[in-house]
Amino acid sequence: MSDTPQEVPESVAEPAPEASRSFEPPKGFETKFRGLALHLSAFDGPLDLLLHLIHEQKLDILNLPMADVTRQYMDYLALMEELNLEIAAEFVAMAAQLLQIKSRLMLPRPPQETGEEDPREALVQRLLDYQQVKAAAMVLSDRESDWQKIAFAPGMDLDDHKRVEEEPIRATLFDLLGAYREALMRLLPPPPVEVRTQPKTLEQRVMEVLRDLQDGLWKPFQGLLGQARSREELVLTFLALLELVRTGRIALVQGEAFGEIRVKAAEAA
Repeated sequence: MSDTPQEVPESVAEPAPEASRSFEPPKGFETKFRGLALHLSAFDGPLDLLLHLIHEQKLDILNLPMADVTRQYMDYLALMEELNLEIAAEFVAMAAQLLQIKSRLMLPRPPQETGEEDPREALVQRLLDYQQVKAAAMVLSDRESDWQKIAFAPGMDLDDHKRVEEEPIRATLFDLLGAYREALMRLLPPPPVEVRTQPKTLEQRVMEVLRDLQDGLWKPFQGLLGQARSREELVLTFLALLELVRTGRIALVQGEAFGEIRVKAAEAA
């Protein structure tokens, strides 16, 4: 980013692109699992979420449309709250910073104040720095993973080794939340008459998911969510999958960025 960022005026009534419409849970939606809480610190932080949104929507990181980015970020926080995920303080702090930047951009500025600092500059620099650190960490992780895949015969020349095919991309928490949101929006409304069954616990649903994955095959993440017959069951299934990811009992991959998420039991991964 240059020392003097190009000032780009942002309209107050900035239209949202079709792909980034705000998330609206179905009418009457309630998780009914307020006693269950998962810690987001076991997954990713607010900068990861912002980078996820920027890459997913193919936004220019040097000229962020703050109205759209802020709306999407708040949508994800609302979705996490609906799922009763324990939102760390840094997520809330980032939300406050986004709202502050958006407000500053919306304020009218006198024409003569053309050299005023862009309110987005500090945030953009943080994102660029974090993106570099994350990329470097990924390179080191890939190198370590590559060496672990190499098998050497006694007396074998190190240049004659054969590498295993590169693994797919690992899915993130925010990829999972996106898949959950899609499943929720596709969920059919319940029939007029419902047969009341004994509600399952999170532990029971965790064991059911593990049984579904015991054959050792990669299965679509959306397929597991699609087994749900109600909103409550969908929420419980998603929380069970998050718990299994957090405890390392299942592995998640994507064939490409923002592609289909597949899941497999960790011991079979």
